Amino acid sequence: MKPIEASELKAFIFALYQLDSPLPETVQAQLNKINIPADISKLYDIAKSYSPLATSYENVWQSLDAISKQRSKGPLPAKIDRVAEQQSTEINNILVAIDEQLDDQSLTEIARPILQASDSVTVAKNTWAIIIRSLQMPMP
Repeated sequence: MKPIEASELKAFIFALYQLDSPLPETVQAQLNKINIPADISKLYDIAKSYSPLATSYENVWQSLDAISKQRSKGPLPAKIDRVAEQQSTEINNILVAIDEQLDDQSLTEIARPILQASDSVTVAKNTWAIIIRSLQMPMP
């Protein structure tokens, strides 16, 4: 999986996690047809087809993009600035932890059951809740 594909998949799955209600049946049916990793490029179009998902996807994508730009500035500092870390949003903290600790294979294994579920939003929420609890995230 290419880095951009991994980012697209993370953004989509995390966008599902943030929704408050199940996807419309037509959107869910499109999602159930997705084959990971071959169809990752189709996730953007699916996200755009449903306004709440599109908004969430764009917000998550912007956060991932900001994290990527920060990392491209150079190596991470040896010590994490806890004050700066506490000032970042919950989403950014989660995305950084996920980005650092989930490899592409794990991401693929997580994504498949979410995308194939009859209610991808609920499965995404349950899955991410477990993952977030298991990640070594800084405590505020």
